Amino acid sequence: MTKQGFGKLASLPDAKKILYSLVKDVSSEEIPLDDALGRVLGKDITAPMDVPHFRKSAMDGFAVIASDTFGASQTKPLELDIIDSITAGVVSKKKLSSGKCIEITTGAPLPEGADAVIMVEYTEKEKNALTIYKGAAPGDNVIKIGSDTKKGDTVIKKGVILDPRHIGVISSFGSAKVTVKKRPSIAYFSTGTEIVQPGEKLPPGKIYDINSATITNAVKEQNCELIDMGLVVDDKKKIKDALLEGIEKADFLLLSGGSSLGGEDFMVEAVDELGEILVHGIAVKPGKPVLIGKVKGTLVLGLPGYPTSALSNFYILVVPLIHKMLGIEKKKVNVRKKLTRKIASTIGRYEFLAVKIDGDYAVPVMKGSSSITTLSESDGFLEIDENTEVLNKGDVVGVSLF
Repeated sequence: MTKQGFGKLASLPDAKKILYSLVKDVSSEEIPLDDALGRVLGKDITAPMDVPHFRKSAMDGFAVIASDTFGASQTKPLELDIIDSITAGVVSKKKLSSGKCIEITTGAPLPEGADAVIMVEYTEKEKNALTIYKGAAPGDNVIKIGSDTKKGDTVIKKGVILDPRHIGVISSFGSAKVTVKKRPSIAYFSTGTEIVQPGEKLPPGKIYDINSATITNAVKEQNCELIDMGLVVDDKKKIKDALLEGIEKADFLLLSGGSSLGGEDFMVEAVDELGEILVHGIAVKPGKPVLIGKVKGTLVLGLPGYPTSALSNFYILVVPLIHKMLGIEKKKVNVRKKLTRKIASTIGRYEFLAVKIDGDYAVPVMKGSSSITTLSESDGFLEIDENTEVLNKGDVVGVSLF
């Protein structure tokens, strides 16, 4: 038994537009800065203070009044009196006057009256006397107030995925907490009576569940909270029960398999009976049998059963959707490479072509959508738009890296 065909396929832009209409931006929460690595910033970070908030030495040496050092050279050294010695975190209680200097280490506050630092390499110390062999100009080796950030400056914009560099900036303001976007919750299950979980004995004719491992980890990688619902067999009632359970738990429901046209593919019927089918089939290769629907107002997104189709559609549909929910404006890492072979495409259909990078060349990996190694052996993919029929050998193409 087979079902009716897909009918009119939705274009990729139209499918994305429908997906975006079915989800909302997630709210924010305040968390300890120690837990913020990899999270998405929920609001702009504005500097509450100048950093640094005092003048400090950029070098080990001696704080001086620059005019006292003018003309100093190897053949005509000058001498100053050392009146104090300070290290980072220590403020000298003495004010510098002409003819005097204060020994200072890197990062220490510049003493009152000083306007330059002579590097220790250009000096010679004998008890409390300092001989200078090179002059300094005002400001030499001095880190100015606000040279890093100025009070009121926006230093990190919301939507940024926080990495150690960003966390360091926030720490410089003395902040112990930060506002981040809550992780979107995504419920996921795989379908298929032929599927066996890894670790179990593999009966004749069965296959191990590849999609669960790839898609659940892809979800985790995208700053989301995963609700793993496991495997659901090809039974309409059980699928309907899983759909209802998933939409109660998550911001949206993601699944793989069961949305094609075979006699055991019940996903379309289940979603249609519980809610509404908005898209069944999109004009992409690989990954045409995509299902977009809603049940009780919640998005249900069905990915194809073939592993490469499921994961490639995750990249082109789910990742942008998650980025929209989180307010991420993340640009793809794109490199320009030459194609090693001619590629024929179909007008009106978007194509996701996995490629391996070999020096200056992009080598298409042509194993088919049923092979998970199509993507595991790839370094990235090129996007062939709906208006391109042929890419020729030697054409320079943009490759988006994974």
